[in-house]
Amino acid sequence: MGGRLLQDPEGNGQAAASVAKGAALLVAAFLANTLQSALARAVGADMDALTFTWLTFVLALVLLIPLLVVRGGRDLPTAVLPLHLLRGGMGMGGFLLFMAAAKLVNLVNANVLLNTTPMFIPLLAWLVLKQRIPANLWKALAVGFAGMVIVVQPNASLLDKPGDLLGLAAGFVCAIEFLAVKALGRSESAFTQLAYFLVIGSLTSSLMMVGRFQSITADQLLVVLASAICLLSFQLLLIRAYSFADPSTIGAFQYSSVIFAGLIGWIWFAQIPNLGVVVGTVLICTGGVLSLVWQNPPRPTPDLSA
Repeated sequence: MGGRLLQDPEGNGQAAASVAKGAALLVAAFLANTLQSALARAVGADMDALTFTWLTFVLALVLLIPLLVVRGGRDLPTAVLPLHLLRGGMGMGGFLLFMAAAKLVNLVNANVLLNTTPMFIPLLAWLVLKQRIPANLWKALAVGFAGMVIVVQPNASLLDKPGDLLGLAAGFVCAIEFLAVKALGRSESAFTQLAYFLVIGSLTSSLMMVGRFQSITADQLLVVLASAICLLSFQLLLIRAYSFADPSTIGAFQYSSVIFAGLIGWIWFAQIPNLGVVVGTVLICTGGVLSLVWQNPPRPTPDLSA
């Protein structure tokens, strides 16, 4: 008993510090992610979402190559190329859909619909992997999807203004990507995942750009370069955050992106969400947080008195 009393304060303090670091890094990661959506909107109508995505991936890869060289190329061998292809294709697709949504709707809508990802993950696991969904998790999903309906407001005009649908599709595609990332995490290093993600995304978007290449201005190039830096920052900060704490512990902090989107949208683009979007956002965030918690119940605390 005495040993437990001596060990608990230090152990709990270290755990709390680790969670705090992970949470801070995750908030920083989603700030970078939100800035990307703002940059996609800021670059203007003269550059479409596909061109923006292609340049962002290519420039991010160019920035990463020196680091891979410094590391001696040890991050390149892999035995799970199909998983990398799935993650890279879904990641690039999710990014493209998210950037397209950011150009068509306000930043809060785009970001909150992207953050439906935690709710799609258990549904995919249920449909594809036949995993059972507990009753509490169904309740969380119901709350989140009620918020989604309020934000999207499905009606006859939805197809004429598809921005919300694109944001929702980004959330679904990123859920598939996240499942691939979880599988890759069993054997692949962070830099291996990032290298293949950018290579596959660059190649895929380059193929999609055939016949669509266009000249861009110096100002547009600077904006896309900033987007590439944000992409690298988001990926590296995310990986680092989850090295300090489990996603189920700090995952709720990803919803800080909604706050960032609201502030950036208001200050930069004079966007003010209506009441329906605010209510829907609260429900989506609540459902998402609960689904993160109930998908991954906390692990039992080890008994240090033994």
